[in-house]
Amino acid sequence: MNIQQFQCPACNAPLNPKGSALIVSCAYCHTSVIVPEELRQTPGAAGWATHVYDSFVSNENRWLVGSFPSEYFAKLDQFIADGRYRWQAQVTIPSTLTTAWLANYPVSDFHLTANGKHISGSKAGSSYGVIFRIQDNYNFYWFRITDNQFFAVSVVKNGQWQTLVDWKRTDAIKPFGVNQLDVIAHETHFTFKINGQIVGEVESEHFGRGFVGLAIEGYTAGEEITFDFIDFMLRAP
Repeated sequence: MNIQQFQCPACNAPLNPKGSALIVSCAYCHTSVIVPEELRQTPGAAGWATHVYDSFVSNENRWLVGSFPSEYFAKLDQFIADGRYRWQAQVTIPSTLTTAWLANYPVSDFHLTANGKHISGSKAGSSYGVIFRIQDNYNFYWFRITDNQFFAVSVVKNGQWQTLVDWKRTDAIKPFGVNQLDVIAHETHFTFKINGQIVGEVESEHFGRGFVGLAIEGYTAGEEITFDFIDFMLRAP
């Protein structure tokens, strides 16, 4: 379908979707219409330069690696080998997040892509994903998925969590397969994709600029969990 063929199903009026919007309202009869994916656009992102592409064949980008046991994780090992950034953990305190980010690339508008895989642990017992507009350990956004096919988006501000997209199920997630997560930020608008499918959009004004990175979270005390991040790409104007 092209833009000239996109019409309101109720009154046949032409529709003009804006940007990456999932839904457009007919100006004539006010019917809400889902925008076909091929007609959704991301402002500017297609022409943005690649600032980072990391396939984890080395640690040239200085990701956090080592062993970091704590009161939250009885075991936490992060290492890069064989084209994988592997995270192995044993959860002590449930709903605990551990992160790693690139400290040399603060961005405002950006397109962030990461491919990851859940290696071990129960499907619902943990999540993995990307963090962005990071200010510090207590201020950032967090987009994550679980292998029982749920995703969520939150913002953490001064250590307090706020839900932007509550846990929602999607068939876009491949359980125990490689999943590609994308976040596209344009000013205060964020678009979220899983394996190329748009799963959500939000408006949020908490942080206008920040770093980007990766994270995992464990929900079950005593469970051992393992994740691989396979690559990471950051594009920005």
